Amino acid sequence: MPVATAPTDDLDRLRDLTERYARYSRAAGGLSLVVGGVLMFGAFVAGATLPLDQGMRVALACLPAVWLLAKELLRRGYYQRDGLALQQVSPKLKRQRRWMVVYLAAMSALIIGGVLHMAGLVMPPPGVAVYLLLVAALPFAAMRWFWSVGDFLVGVLLFCQAAVVSAGGAYGGAWLLYAAGCAGIAILVGVREHREYLALRAQMAGAAE
Repeated sequence: MPVATAPTDDLDRLRDLTERYARYSRAAGGLSLVVGGVLMFGAFVAGATLPLDQGMRVALACLPAVWLLAKELLRRGYYQRDGLALQQVSPKLKRQRRWMVVYLAAMSALIIGGVLHMAGLVMPPPGVAVYLLLVAALPFAAMRWFWSVGDFLVGVLLFCQAAVVSAGGAYGGAWLLYAAGCAGIAILVGVREHREYLALRAQMAGAAE
């Protein structure tokens, strides 16, 4: 008597589709990595090559918030438009994010402590105050929104550039090459993840028929 395997195969296929769809709630950024890579590299190019007046510095300081908003809108309105399915956090991903946040929190504390020590009891100027605020916000942003290596590369560099231009400085030289490399990695990964999502959508449509 033949064993009926069709229902089991259908369940396995549905489980696979659901798990791949759920990745776009957290670890898979897709177009948000493309947007982040473009914004980050553009910010470094602008900082290194353009005269930065007050308006330009404010615009560059706002780019981390612009990216995080775009990331959330793409997640909710595009990649999870068929309903929210949260990715299960594996032990490996949990460890990776824990160490990432610990590292960023430690670096932020060292930077803030150093700046405050040099300032003494004197109130820092507005630009330095914004710098400190962005440095302090970075580990909290990572805890909430950074789920992949691409998120880490884009997010950290966007926050660093925003903080530095807020304080009146800018990155240049080798930093521009480093930003270009990180942006290229993020964009390539984002394009690949987006193409995988389009293939997933086609498979989901076929499964629904």
